[in-house]
Amino acid sequence: MFYKKILPALVSLSLAMMACSFADRLITPSTDVPQEPSTSEAPANVPARTPPALSDIRPVLEKLGGQPCEESPDFTCVTVQVPLNHFDSANTETLDVVFAVLPASGERYGMYVQAFPGGPGGEGVSTATVSWFDESITEHYDVVYFDQRGLGLSGELACPTAYAKNFLDYLNYDDTAGLEGYDTPAEQQALIADTRTFVNDCVAEIGIDPAKLSFYGTNQVAEDLETFRQVVGDDKFMLYGVSYGTAVAQTYAASHPDHLMGLILDGTIDLTLPGEASAHSQEKGFDTVLVAALQACNADPACAADMGGDAVAAYDKLAKTVSDTSVRYSFPLPSGKNINRTFTFNQLEYAASYQLYSRGDRMMLLRALAYANRGDIVPMARLLDSAASLDPATGEYLGDPTFSDTMFDSVHCTDNTYFSGTPDERIQKTIQDGQSSNGTVPRMDGSVYTGVMCALWPSNPAAPVTAAPLRAEGVTTLVLNATLDPATPFDEGKAVSQNLADGYHIYVEGGVHSIYGWGESCPDDLVTDFLVNGNPPAQRETVCQWEDPVITPYVPILAQKASEYNDPLSLLIAIDDEITYTPEYRDSSFTEEESFGCRYGGTFTFGPSDAGEDLKFDNCSLLQGFTMTGTGSYDYDAGLFTLEMQVTGTQSGNLTYVRDDNAGTYSLKGTYGGQDIDLSQ
Repeated sequence: MFYKKILPALVSLSLAMMACSFADRLITPSTDVPQEPSTSEAPANVPARTPPALSDIRPVLEKLGGQPCEESPDFTCVTVQVPLNHFDSANTETLDVVFAVLPASGERYGMYVQAFPGGPGGEGVSTATVSWFDESITEHYDVVYFDQRGLGLSGELACPTAYAKNFLDYLNYDDTAGLEGYDTPAEQQALIADTRTFVNDCVAEIGIDPAKLSFYGTNQVAEDLETFRQVVGDDKFMLYGVSYGTAVAQTYAASHPDHLMGLILDGTIDLTLPGEASAHSQEKGFDTVLVAALQACNADPACAADMGGDAVAAYDKLAKTVSDTSVRYSFPLPSGKNINRTFTFNQLEYAASYQLYSRGDRMMLLRALAYANRGDIVPMARLLDSAASLDPATGEYLGDPTFSDTMFDSVHCTDNTYFSGTPDERIQKTIQDGQSSNGTVPRMDGSVYTGVMCALWPSNPAAPVTAAPLRAEGVTTLVLNATLDPATPFDEGKAVSQNLADGYHIYVEGGVHSIYGWGESCPDDLVTDFLVNGNPPAQRETVCQWEDPVITPYVPILAQKASEYNDPLSLLIAIDDEITYTPEYRDSSFTEEESFGCRYGGTFTFGPSDAGEDLKFDNCSLLQGFTMTGTGSYDYDAGLFTLEMQVTGTQSGNLTYVRDDNAGTYSLKGTYGGQDIDLSQ
């Protein structure tokens, strides 16, 4: 058994998971929408920008032995030696932290440091990019990413074996006693015993003195930034924190406000909340977003039809079904064979939670739910494999190479306490509190049980942790968030903004987890103006209105039989959509050849080509009565997605299908059922 895990504050940042990569952000259409009136006016006077002491950071990087970053070669990586414990000068032990720097291409204003990794546990260097920045930002700022101590290039601490075992135990746990959750004495005792085993095994596998884990918390990470600032020699820098990174950024701002040019918090955590309150806040956030997505489905005729009229009822029905008894099903493998698998309530909760971060992923969840409502759990299982990094053939936990599960647990439990008292007293209070949100309604529950692990973690503080509200005197601060942010709920960001000495709240009605960089003029233009021109927003509160604020337009699921389509072009368009929204294909990096098993037999293979993608069908049946064998391609520059195939089933023939993204057209030519085909739309 495994404690129910509070979700990373930016799961989406593994670039495949989050199952909303930042590549998705770049293709999101921009919409220019007037902002709503402010509730209060901002100051009219903008302070003059102070020229930095350095006109060029390159000589500093060279002196530090900078080299191109292996995983982000446009950046220069430097290693900075920092104290193991910044708060004890008598402790002379040190460790290395790696920073990645892209020097400004023009007149230098200073450093723009990205407290970017989600989690905690997300790597910064391997995911470093400036692709969503306005060019004026990279012209004037050195963009800086880093791997915080204990992960990635900064001395990885990890317990992959212990984590994989316990994580899989959690996903595959079949609760047949009482309600869903730890509601019987036997379940509660098993939870405690198994969590204790996990903590002991994990700490042993990490392989350092357990007492040193306390030096890997967020307060030490913030001081690593201060050491880096001193090494570079700038008096001030601009700091951006996203998701968990807002904890790093706020901690730095609380200690060193005099060294900040400005502060941007995106997807903001309220550090004044104790662990149990933060867990309940996140539970409420996920539940709110799930219900909003289900209600958005009900407002869409096609989506509502796929759900039998009510998406909320469809989800609750599925949750109750897998809560009562796990679902046995046959899963199509990339080899073309099938394997028998089991789908549990914990798997549903995990998969659904990870699909709530972005509008596109919410739509993917709705499509999987529509299939489940029809009796087919396979699409939901595909989402699970993608979100949980599972090998579909073996069930093995593969992990995310850019995210440290170990540091997520360790940093979270170093920073946070759940309740007060001895470890045993905290555990009992956590279990009692967990009963208040047990079961399938509210639909996203159980995060508070993380307190059981934290009570046993070696670096968990002995006394409850409290943090004063951030004031950040003298630091103009933008707080960005959304009313439909599941991981860092809206009320937390709002509370942070209200306590700031010079704060500006920018939020989206609806929206996603972290709102900057999706190609939306609001907030992107406001952030750019602040960074480049030094202009804060015109109002203390700005409300952004996005097109499709809850889900991207719903794409109907495939009919069960080919004969249900009026013509073969409509059928091929639906198959095209199905391929596009199959998680294995959608989440691929296209760096090597991959395959997935088609629902009714055969395989679909895809991989990179010089122009974009090469595709291959081998007796692939995505629905009954239509089996495809052939090849295809996707030419990115030309915007042409082409499939050339022989088809058998209800009708036979040879077809060529073309989707022209640039023209927005579809065409189908060939023979089908003894008839010549030449269709377009």
